[in-house]
Amino acid sequence: MKIGITGGIGSGKSYVCKRLEARGIQVYDCDNAAKRLMRTSAELQQQLKALVGSLEKADIAKFLLESEANAKAIDAIVHPAVFRDFEESGMQWMESAILFESGAFRLVDKSIVVTAPEEVRIQRVMQRDGITREKVLEWMQRQLPQDEVRRRADFEIVNDGEADIDKQINKILRTMKETILAIAGKPGLYKLVSRGKNNLIVEALDATHRRQPAFATDRITSLNDIAMFTETDDVPLMDVLDNMKKLEEGKKASINEKKASGQELQDYFTKVLPEWDRDRVQNSHIKKLITWYNILIENGITDFKDETEEQEEKTE
Repeated sequence: MKIGITGGIGSGKSYVCKRLEARGIQVYDCDNAAKRLMRTSAELQQQLKALVGSLEKADIAKFLLESEANAKAIDAIVHPAVFRDFEESGMQWMESAILFESGAFRLVDKSIVVTAPEEVRIQRVMQRDGITREKVLEWMQRQLPQDEVRRRADFEIVNDGEADIDKQINKILRTMKETILAIAGKPGLYKLVSRGKNNLIVEALDATHRRQPAFATDRITSLNDIAMFTETDDVPLMDVLDNMKKLEEGKKASINEKKASGQELQDYFTKVLPEWDRDRVQNSHIKKLITWYNILIENGITDFKDETEEQEEKTE
């Protein structure tokens, strides 16, 4: 699942991205990518030189500010290059200040807007950049209004200096996990795209991204509702996946479930869940678990355990 993060100047979206990166989630920075590509892409440089007549930063900046038509002409060159680079990067998360204006929202499945009160944003930018209030307001007016971005986004993170950022991130990630589905008799995993009157539209979490209808008779189960048998209490699947993530240090599984012997699968699973029930958990279950884990890791879905929720439970 691909996620876009946006927010107006001074909202603190870069800070939110740092909190995600602290969890091991890589975030593609569109602004930095554009600068890098303008320095390194011969094709991009050729197109810009043909348009502007020069590759000097000052000349490009002057051309950009001369008219809205000039700005759109540069965007028409730079944005597609950044979009291609993002898709080739293999990353699932993208940070873009102009997610909706640039059309980058079409590359992601869900969008998150980082917001803050206007006065907080103004003060942050004034202190950060050492500029006047009037200049900050001028910059803000060039961007899509915060209320409009909030309306378009799927999720919101309030970064006003008081709200708990990590708790909000956890809630969003938990909601996203609830839309990851397993369908009996079908391999792999699926994400929920939309709900119809009599069915769901789901999309395969694989290279095909094939969409198809799913019905109640298909026995659809959210991963949050699945548990693994142990010799004592059943353990939620998300806890088991988190154990695997710790074992593998956030990487894909070190065992090839398709080639491993039954004994190798059981030995591996014992490292993940020592108390697993050897009578009720079959080798096929272990294989499916490993397959699902790898799919989730490949799709950037790595926060299996809600750390804030755990801390809250301990204090209750």
